[in-house]
Amino acid sequence: MGKLHLILAVSVAFLTSGPLAFAEDAKKPEPYVPGLGEFMTSAVQPHHIKIWMAGHAANWPLAEYEAKELRETFEDIATYQGVWNDFPIAKLAETNLTPPLDELDKAIKDKSEAGFKKAYEKVTAACNACHQATSNAAIAIKTPSGADFPDQDFQPR
Repeated sequence: MGKLHLILAVSVAFLTSGPLAFAEDAKKPEPYVPGLGEFMTSAVQPHHIKIWMAGHAANWPLAEYEAKELRETFEDIATYQGVWNDFPIAKLAETNLTPPLDELDKAIKDKSEAGFKKAYEKVTAACNACHQATSNAAIAIKTPSGADFPDQDFQPR
């Protein structure tokens, strides 16, 4: 058998018995559902920070947008991680966060710097209360102390 025939024979053998041959038999992956930690780190925490940065800069349209995004993220959490480690996360978030988020929305609508700061502190306290209630007190959220989010300008346009 010549080299070309040998290469062809090996290629055919690989293609009919290698990874591609099993593709038809492979199980389709389950739909991806983010874990609670992923929601918190990739969505809740950045929105929490951005709300502060926007309000601190008196960029009320951006603060309103980020507050809306934060609420939407908690709706997703309720849908996909409503109960986590036997804790009723959806109920805790609704009970603890709705009143301070409503207050925050009002302060943003009113463009009230003092009301914004007070409401933001309440939102942050609600986050920490939930962390404590779910045995995650080591996760302590605070008001951002920096004046910058690495890749976004918060000044009103």
